[in-house]
Amino acid sequence: MPRHLSLTLPVALLCLMVAAGTLAPTASADVLVLKDGRIIERDKMEHDDKGVKVHFENGEILVPHDAIEVAVLANAPIPEGESEADKEKRAKGLVPYEGKWMKPEKRKELLDKRLAERRAYVEKLRHHSLWRHRHKEKTRHFAFEYTVAPFVYEYFRDTMEAYYSAFAKTWRIKQPKDLGRLRVCFYTDKEKFSQIGGVGGGVLGYFRFVKPLELNFYYSRVDPEQTEQVMYHEANHYLQLLLNPQFIMPHFPSEAIAEYYGASKYDPKTKKITTGHILEGRLTEVKTDIAAGDMMVLQKMLETDRMYEHYTWGWTLAHFLMNHKTYKKRFMKFVKGLCFDKKVKRVSQVGTLSTVEGKEVYRYFKEVLKLKDDTAVKVLEQEWHDYIKNTLKATSARGLELAASAAKRVGRPIRAKRLFREAIEAGSDNPLTFYRYGDLLEDDGKTSEAIKMFEKAIELSPLEAEFYASLGRCMLRNNKKEDGLRMMKLSLELNPDDPWLADAVERHEKDLARGD
Repeated sequence: MPRHLSLTLPVALLCLMVAAGTLAPTASADVLVLKDGRIIERDKMEHDDKGVKVHFENGEILVPHDAIEVAVLANAPIPEGESEADKEKRAKGLVPYEGKWMKPEKRKELLDKRLAERRAYVEKLRHHSLWRHRHKEKTRHFAFEYTVAPFVYEYFRDTMEAYYSAFAKTWRIKQPKDLGRLRVCFYTDKEKFSQIGGVGGGVLGYFRFVKPLELNFYYSRVDPEQTEQVMYHEANHYLQLLLNPQFIMPHFPSEAIAEYYGASKYDPKTKKITTGHILEGRLTEVKTDIAAGDMMVLQKMLETDRMYEHYTWGWTLAHFLMNHKTYKKRFMKFVKGLCFDKKVKRVSQVGTLSTVEGKEVYRYFKEVLKLKDDTAVKVLEQEWHDYIKNTLKATSARGLELAASAAKRVGRPIRAKRLFREAIEAGSDNPLTFYRYGDLLEDDGKTSEAIKMFEKAIELSPLEAEFYASLGRCMLRNNKKEDGLRMMKLSLELNPDDPWLADAVERHEKDLARGD
């Protein structure tokens, strides 16, 4: 999925330039609707060959054409024709509109009508961005509630249904009638998700596994691919629950399978899902472990009730088994047997739900995979390790980006910095890579280097308030006080509802006034 969704609105809505004087003086500001669903409204935007210039009190931001879905520029000048025929038509008092020449009053009539349509559309988007005015739609398997723009939502709606069908076909599951459709809450951004969904930072989505069942996630504007992957992962926990709604799948194989299906890809043209692709971030994490001499022991991974490596090494094991002609059937039998086989020892989990502890997981895995002794276990383990080393291969900077972000998230800054550097050297164009690397450099006191990273992040994604806030903070630390304060103020203009930022701007203004 591309960084900026390339989707089509119900009506062809392209950059609309309106001659000065065609709007009443009380008309609202110029408006941009971005392809990520955000609405930018400011006075006196300007059309540019590369995009639209948006003027703020503390700076000017160029929004590239490929990030814009709708542009309503109320005071842009009528383009001047260069040919002799154009000059003749202008001499007759005609003006151009959508490839035709007409009288100014006719052009005004058409423009006013078009403006009214587009402004009504923008107001509808703004209205439904509030959770109390959220959209609701029931599909075959899901009950969606969402505040993202419809042209963003529709992609994920179709993806979810295709994803359900693909998993259900492979694992032969049906949605129990007493559970009804799964409620799916899709939020516009991290802030709304945190406030309404009641989760802390660092969480992009989650599945509530006790009744009422619920899937919650938000739209990451800067990295929609990550949103899609998390959606697949968390939705898979729901699909696993449908194997037996009274059973909670143990951490392994639950997270390993969720990661395996997290690498699914959806084709909006064919409406089909393909599964089992490479999770480059997880693979990079595993190969980094291998390079450090940290090989995972099969028994340890299966016997441990909870460990981070269930996401990384566990994914590689699931990928190996699901792509092996013989092992695939046995692995699927093992997973289903955890839910149903009477020979499996289960323990109580939450309420009436049960699960299986690690030692029993390992015992049953050996039984179903037909591993009769320790030698057989070692043989399978070696096949798995060889598969990681020789078959699973990363093909882009994406794996380095994700592995670096994961290392940063779990408190491994040295590894994170190395991987971020490698991702940048490999050609990363993900603004989050530069932003997060800059954050680590700032922590090390390398403010000059951090400033360059934040500036690059802004170049790649020019409307992210947190990028400007970090750049401003770093400039202040680097004794560039006026520029730093201006960047902080620009960040506040982009996100005026951030109380922390408002306090920081006020504090730094006072410091600068005192000469501190």
